[in-house]
Amino acid sequence: MNSIRGEAVSLDTNVFIFALRKEPTYPACETLLFDKLPALQVYMPLQIFLELQRNLTASEMRRVVRALSMAQAVTWEYAPARLDLIRQWEHRGAKKGDAVITAYLEVAAIRYLVSENRDFLKELSSLPFTVLSSEEAVRLLGESGS
Repeated sequence: MNSIRGEAVSLDTNVFIFALRKEPTYPACETLLFDKLPALQVYMPLQIFLELQRNLTASEMRRVVRALSMAQAVTWEYAPARLDLIRQWEHRGAKKGDAVITAYLEVAAIRYLVSENRDFLKELSSLPFTVLSSEEAVRLLGESGS
């Protein structure tokens, strides 16, 4: 697989939470968010932003925005996801939140989702993007320099 540099990448809610809270099981989340983000073009769909607001404190949200300001580029998607696509992904077996995120990424033609949620792989086949763990993403960024 090629590096994810130069590609629009979406980071799942859990990557931000694990990075901010220094989750010892997922140290690569912290590395990705605070050390490697300048190498990435980040796509931030409304669903993930809303999930972050629901799960993080105001101080943690400020840290998210500060971290994102270090990215090569950030594309904010404020429009709701297409309902027909959400329903299509739910019919294919996706949970509600996963269906919404999948619909966003499909419309935006995002090729990579960095997530520690392996359910994306278990519940769905033929995803329009590749799910990478934060560890895989950090490794791919390291392969073409830091």
